[in-house]
Amino acid sequence: MSKPGNTLYKALQEFPRKRITLEELGRFCTDSEHLYEQIKELTDKGILVPVKSSGTNGNQKNPLFMRYTVCIENTKQVSPDEIYALHPRLSANGYLLRNRIQFVNNRAFLCRLSEWLTDYKGNDMMSRRERSFAIFGEEKELDNHLRLLEAVGISGDTLRYYETPEQCFSDYIPVRKREMTLLICENKDIWFNIRRLMYESEADTLFDTQIDGVIFGQGNDVTGKDKFRSYAAFLGADEVRFLYCGDIDRAGFDIFLRLCKAAEELHIELFLPAYRKMLELSRNIQLPDSEDKRSIIPEMSGILPGFLADEQEQITQILNDNKRLPQEILSYPVLADNMR
Repeated sequence: MSKPGNTLYKALQEFPRKRITLEELGRFCTDSEHLYEQIKELTDKGILVPVKSSGTNGNQKNPLFMRYTVCIENTKQVSPDEIYALHPRLSANGYLLRNRIQFVNNRAFLCRLSEWLTDYKGNDMMSRRERSFAIFGEEKELDNHLRLLEAVGISGDTLRYYETPEQCFSDYIPVRKREMTLLICENKDIWFNIRRLMYESEADTLFDTQIDGVIFGQGNDVTGKDKFRSYAAFLGADEVRFLYCGDIDRAGFDIFLRLCKAAEELHIELFLPAYRKMLELSRNIQLPDSEDKRSIIPEMSGILPGFLADEQEQITQILNDNKRLPQEILSYPVLADNMR
């Protein structure tokens, strides 16, 4: 509740009376120069409430009242029996007995959770916020007590909830399988067109590669911390091969490399047949300048060897000239001709 450095708060946890004088507060403060700041912090939090009739200390710069009401329960008043009365899972590791102030500060939460643990007989799973609403009537109540739950040894499995992925990417996976190949598309148009072909004609092979679904990577969004990793975990498959298709330019390869770093354990691969088709279609086209104004060329040593020699030269030239070959060159007619 209070900053660890506020010695007054620590002292007030053991203070035996509801009223305290300014003189007593001064004795508890180990750093008298910060007495005003510490008292102000506690009054802002409602832990100390000024007794206005007591008057002030006369200091116009840092005025303090002569008496305060202490609005915090004394941990000495908490009997171990109150904690043992909770569901055994909440007292099993002894954390609440060693830290009774946590019981004081979270009494209503812990008591309601204890009731639910005692009464719940089901085995259904739901998201954390759904479970929170089911228990407390507040969807964020569990979110607000995650550290406490961890401290007392309560996990998501205990409360029968799962973590919703940090980023729910738009995907189309007609049939969920234990083993799948999924294609990640950097841009929306190609994702939509592949999705359309899979839906309308039940096509599942693109450039002679079977795919079980397509995911919209949303450009840079796919590289966010733990975003794609949490999405992949949520699929619940035993094995997923992830292929990636994006623009051929500095930014596009940079996105791919950052995604591979952010989710290294997924072993994401470039969807080489799509890139080869993009290069083929662009050979007689004047490419536009890249919108990426950085003078940084991605580390391509792990990428280029997958391409033929002439393709490597073409990609290198595009990057050196800071041009852009967007994946939209794979238009709907091109995809339709190469998907079955």
